[in-house]
Formats: sequence, structure tokens, C-alpha cells
Amino acid sequence: MITRLDRYVFRTAITAFIGTLVVLTAMIWITQALRELDIMTTQGQTILAFVFITSLALPALIMALAPAALFMAVAHTLFKMNGDSEIVVASAAGISTWRFLRPLVFLALFVAAACTLLSLEVVPAAMRQFRYEISRVRADVVAFIAQPGRFTTVADGMVFNVRERNASGVLGGIFINDSRSPNEVSTYLADRGQIVDTDEGTFLILEDGAIHRRSPGKTDSNVVEFERYAFDLSPFSNSQDGPTLRAPELSFRQLLNPNVEDPSYKRDPGRFAEEIHRRLSLPLYVLAFFGIAVAALAEPRTTRESRGLALAGTIPWVVALQVTSFGLINQVRHNADLIPLVYAIPIAVLIGSAIVLSGRFKPRMPQRVGRFFDDMAQRVVRATVN
Repeated sequence: MITRLDRYVFRTAITAFIGTLVVLTAMIWITQALRELDIMTTQGQTILAFVFITSLALPALIMALAPAALFMAVAHTLFKMNGDSEIVVASAAGISTWRFLRPLVFLALFVAAACTLLSLEVVPAAMRQFRYEISRVRADVVAFIAQPGRFTTVADGMVFNVRERNASGVLGGIFINDSRSPNEVSTYLADRGQIVDTDEGTFLILEDGAIHRRSPGKTDSNVVEFERYAFDLSPFSNSQDGPTLRAPELSFRQLLNPNVEDPSYKRDPGRFAEEIHRRLSLPLYVLAFFGIAVAALAEPRTTRESRGLALAGTIPWVVALQVTSFGLINQVRHNADLIPLVYAIPIAVLIGSAIVLSGRFKPRMPQRVGRFFDDMAQRVVRATVN
């Protein structure tokens, strides 16, 4: 039965979790979005297209930040309730620590399940869509080169410029400089032109213009005038064959049954195994971060006991777990014998947290460290009073 206490604790924790996750995600998303700003500035895309494409990175950010946000939310909730003596009062009323933690456990299980769903299907699908949208934008030759007044480089040695573009798509005042060949530089000038798509490819049909060809180191050039000339744009369009998908972009089913002829699989099959175990172990690490927070702060503490030191004591454990998870999973690519450790470490952290909560073992700070912090606190108090 859900009680008022459950609702109160859960509401406090989930509010802190959502607030922390939104702030962290927004901060990192803005920095990531700025890296794709060229979609608008150089590719001629709208602000709506820019927001849609960059928003495809949000599922991956949420998945990566959710464990840290859960840890901070649970730590904040327990720290606050200890500071207000609410945990002490609940303990005095006969409510056990495990009973008090029930809504927090539910929140942790919910976050772990959500991260599992994101890692198995949502994030790979978003990454595939992001790759497709970026390829589609960069393959949009019309939007890329037909920007009036702008000198646009579409390839090394290939520069386009148009004076104007009317509503019907006709380009005016076309300038093309092609210096890709080391033996000859060709400059195309045309009064007008239009981009057309055919079965043979994409062409820029130039009208009433001339081609100036010259060799490097020579001052004279050959001029060829034309009334109509088809300039092939197909080499600058990458829409024909999309790039092969990387392991993080594949669905979980595709990872379990990879195409052995896939170039990326042939190049590094261990990357697929690494990605499989990264996704499967994610919920365990989410619960492990939760276990560290509750093991340190769920015990009732009076105002005489240092809650700040207990919170500070979790930092080395959190950092060690995060570094170990990243390093260990990356090594799975080259050493399959490490796979059991990927799951054993977070399970060991959960078991250790349960032992601490049961009271069978209570970690103690070394006496020297405790005296150091006590002396520092007393100095702060004396300085404040004086």
C-alpha cells in the first residue's frame, strides 16, 4: 500500500532527479548543438531543421546523464531529510530504513528500466536518424551551392558562387573555379543556370557563358564560349550510397546477429561485443550508483554527526565506479575474458551497499582524517563567532 510518506519521499526525489537531468542535458546539448551550427550557416537550412537534427542527440545525452542525475537526486533527498531530522523521526516511529527507502528503490528501478529501453532501441534509432539527416543535408547540392553572394567550397579545389537565385530556382551570375587537377585550372562563367536531376545524375545546366582554362605557371588561357553546358554535380552528392552503420547505431537485434560481410564488422568484430555488454550492463551501473548514495546517507543521523563527510565519502566510490565501468567495457573489445567482470563489479557494489544498510558493516573514516576535518570545522566556527 502506498502511504503519504511514500508519496512525499518519491515526489521529493523525482523532482530533484528531473530538475538535475534537465539542467545537465540542456547545458551539454547546447554545446553539442553549436558544433552543428554550420547546418544553418553554410547549408542553407531553417532553424526548425537545425533544432530537429540537433535534438536527435538528446536520447543519448539523457541515457548518459541519468545515472549521475539519479545519484545526485537521491543524495540530495536523503541529505535534506537527514538535515531536517525526518529520517531520525521516521526511525523513532518504528519505520525501518528499508521501508523508508521503498519509494527511492522504485525510482531507481524506473530509471534503470528507462535507461535499458533507451540503450537497446531508442538511442541507436536516434543515432541512425541523425546520420541520415546529416547525409541528406550535405547531399542537398541545391541548398549547398545556391547561396547568393557566398563563395562555397564543396570539395578541395572546387569553389562555387552565384549572384542571385530567383523563386523558380534559376541561378544568375554563376562562377565556378575548378583547380582539382594539378595540370589545369578551369573557370566557368555563365549568365544563368539551373540544377536538374536525371537518371544519370545531378547536373548544373549553364547557359550563355565561357570556360577559361589555363595551366599553372602560365599567364595565357584558352577561352571556350558556349550557349549551353552541363556541369556534372554528381561527384559532390553523397546521397547515392549511405555510409555503413557503426556498432552504436545498430539495433540490439542487429548486434546479436551481425552481417559478417559488413566492413565495420570485418574491421573490428570486438566492437560489436563491447556494445552488446555496454547496453546490457547499463541498468546494473544505474542501480550501483543508487546503492552508493543510500549506503552513505540513508542511515539516521543526528545533528551532531557529520552528514557532509558522509556525502564527501561517496565521491571516491562514484569516480572509481565510473572510471572502472568505462575502462573495463572498452577492454572487452580486445579481451572477452573480462566480460564477467563487467557485471560482477556493479553487483558487488550493490551487495556491499546492502550489507552497509543492514548494519553488519559500517565504514569508518580514519581517525586522522576525522580529526583534521573536526579541527577545520572548529576553526570555521570560531572565526564566524568572532
